[in-house]
Amino acid sequence: MAILIFTARKLELVNRQHQLQYKLLTLTRKLTDLQQYAANISDGSISMHDMMNTPPSMFTRQMAFMMYSHNASIFGAQQQMQMMGPMMQQQMMQMPDPNAQMQYQNWVFQNLYKQQRELAGRQETALLNQQEKQITEEKTKLETQLKMLETELESVKKAEDNGVKQATPQYTFM
Repeated sequence: MAILIFTARKLELVNRQHQLQYKLLTLTRKLTDLQQYAANISDGSISMHDMMNTPPSMFTRQMAFMMYSHNASIFGAQQQMQMMGPMMQQQMMQMPDPNAQMQYQNWVFQNLYKQQRELAGRQETALLNQQEKQITEEKTKLETQLKMLETELESVKKAEDNGVKQATPQYTFM
């Protein structure tokens, strides 16, 4: 009877072990995808090469980030341009050529836009670092549970083997 109890417990532990290993594999894949995505957006912009190297699980998020960072960067750059308006007017008065004025204005806007994109990239990277930390903590917990489970599984196997030895009839020949 004890053998059946140990066998049932062993099967239960093996099943739990497989579940934990699957969760661990899933978290590892999620962490790897997150790290690849973070590398792609670290500069605040996404190139065609980055798009091709994005893990499928992060593609939607990357597209949303692209749209958000672009729109937020344009809005932020426009606001900064408005605040800089009087100063820029003074500087542009010193430029008699209208083409030079437009080039200067475009150059300032592009720099402001680039700064806003970098800011969006840093914000997203900070969020990704937080998620990476959470996943890493969860992985550590699962690994600890898995080690404890493996230890229990070994002791159950030994107990099962001992139960089999005790249940085996001992014949003596005379």
